[in-house]
Amino acid sequence: MNNIPIHDRTVKHLFNQTVRKKADKVFIRGPDGELTYHEFNAATNALANNLSQLELKKGCKLGIMAHNSFAFVHSWIAAAKLGAIYVPINNDYKGDILQYQMNKAEITHLVVDNSLSGRVYALSNELPRLKYVVIHQDKNSEFESFSLNQFFEVYQFEHLLQGDSAEPITDISYTDPLAISFTSGTTGPSKGVLATNCHVVTFALDWIVACQFTSHDQLYSPLPMFHAIATWLGVLPTFIMGTEIAFAERLSVSSFWDDVRRYNSSVVHGIFAMVPMLLKQPKTYNDKSVPARLFYIGQRNEEFEARFNCRIVEVYGATETGIVTYTPLNEEPAPGSCGRANGSTYDVAIVDDQDQILPAGSIGEIVVRPLQPYSMIQEYYNMPVETVSAFRNLWFHTGDNGRLDNDGFFYFLDRKKDAIRRRGENISSFEIESVLNSDVRIAECAAIAEPSELSEDEVKVVIVLADNATLSPDEIWKLCEERMPKFWVPRFLEFRNSLPKTPNQKVQKYLLRQGVDQGSVFDREDRDVGLS
Repeated sequence: MNNIPIHDRTVKHLFNQTVRKKADKVFIRGPDGELTYHEFNAATNALANNLSQLELKKGCKLGIMAHNSFAFVHSWIAAAKLGAIYVPINNDYKGDILQYQMNKAEITHLVVDNSLSGRVYALSNELPRLKYVVIHQDKNSEFESFSLNQFFEVYQFEHLLQGDSAEPITDISYTDPLAISFTSGTTGPSKGVLATNCHVVTFALDWIVACQFTSHDQLYSPLPMFHAIATWLGVLPTFIMGTEIAFAERLSVSSFWDDVRRYNSSVVHGIFAMVPMLLKQPKTYNDKSVPARLFYIGQRNEEFEARFNCRIVEVYGATETGIVTYTPLNEEPAPGSCGRANGSTYDVAIVDDQDQILPAGSIGEIVVRPLQPYSMIQEYYNMPVETVSAFRNLWFHTGDNGRLDNDGFFYFLDRKKDAIRRRGENISSFEIESVLNSDVRIAECAAIAEPSELSEDEVKVVIVLADNATLSPDEIWKLCEERMPKFWVPRFLEFRNSLPKTPNQKVQKYLLRQGVDQGSVFDREDRDVGLS
C-alpha cells in the first residue's frame, strides 16, 4: 500500500477516489444506521459548503467535541475537503483543560454535541477566538443551547447537512496540515500534534500493511473518535481500501463481542487494557466463533488468542510518529516485544541521555526519524520550545524507554518519566504490573516510584482488586517474592477502587505520584500497618 504516490496522500483525494468507485457500497454503520459512500459524501459536501459560507477556510481550525456518531466523521472529512484543520476534543474535558486546548489550537469554529455544549457556555467569556458554534442534537441533549447565542453565532448541525452537495473546490496538498491532535497529558500539559495530510495517510497505510487489511475486511471500533486509532487507523484505512467500518457510541466490554458478531467484523480495535478486561468476562459457548481475525492493539496473549481465536496485533507508535515497530503477521514475535522497526518509513534507535546510540541489550530512550518527507509530526502547535526539545540532535525523542535485542526486535519498557531506579537497578513498571495483573484477583494495577528517605526510589504498586475478590497485603508480597527479583518487590502497596485515567484509558501516574485521592497504603517494612 505504500506505493500510493506522495502527492496523492491527502484525505480529500483518497476519499473522493473511493466514492467514484464504490458509490453504492455501505461505508459506515453504527447506532445511527448506515450510509453508503454516495450518501455519506453528499451530506459531507453539503456540510463543507455550508461551513465555507460561515468563513471556515483553508487553515482555519474546526474543533469537534462529540460522541461517536456520523456527525463526527462528517465534520472531520468536511474540514479535510476545505483544507481546514480539525481539532478533536476529548468528550470528558471541561473547565481549564477545555479552555486551554481550544485557545492553544486557536479554534474559530466548533461542532459540539448539545449534551456537551453547556461546558462551552461556561467558558463563553474565555474563548476569544471562537466565533461559530454548530450544535449537533445528540441522544442525550439537555442543555438549552440557545443560551450560546449571547456569545457566538449558533447553527444547527442537521441544517448544515442540507443544500449544495457539489464537491468543494479547494486545492489540497499532501504537505497541508490536516489535524491538531492533543496528547493525553499523562505527564504534563497536553501538546497539540500538528499532523499533515501525508503524515496521517502514511500512518494509515502502514497500519494497512501491519494488519494485512484488505477490501474484504470489515472493521469495528468502539474507541472514541477523538482518538487517532478510531479515525486515522479506522475511518481512513476503511475508505482507502473501499470497505466498511462500524462503530459503537462508547466502549462496552460486556457487549464488545456481540457488536463484533452483529457487524460481522474481521478486524477490531481495542487498547492494551481491554485484553485482560475481555478475558475476565464470563466464558460462553461461542467464544471461539467471533468473526474477528485480528485485535488491534495489545501485547500477544496466548489465553486471549486461544479463547477467541483472534490474533493480537502488537505495534509500537504514537500520534507524533505513526507505526514505528510491528511484527509481520507471518512471523512469530519475540515474547514481550513490540516488533521490528518499520524500516520503510522510519529509522529507529535506542539512545542514552547524550543521544549516543546504544548496542543491543542496553536500555535507553526510543528515538525515531522519518525516511519519507511529511510522515511525522511537523510541530507541537504553538509550543516551539517543546518542538525543538523533542527533535534535538536530529531524532524525535519519544520519551519512552526500551531496548533492542540481537534479532532486531524492540521492547517497550516504560515512559521515561515513569521509570523506577532502585538499588542501582532500572526497573520497568510495565513488567511489575504484568506479574501482578496475571492474578485473577487483581483487576488492574500501576507501579510507580516512591521517593526514598535514603536515595533513588522505592517501588509502590497501586492495586484495584477484582469484583468480590479479597487479597491481603501479605498475600501480594508473598506473590511478588515468589515471582519477582528481590529488588522489584514493592515496599508500598496502595488499594483503590479505581485508577485515575484519561478517556483513552491511559493511567495518569502523575496523579498517583502526587497522592491525589490516595487510598489505604501499607508499608512492607511495617507489615500490615495501614498508613494514611
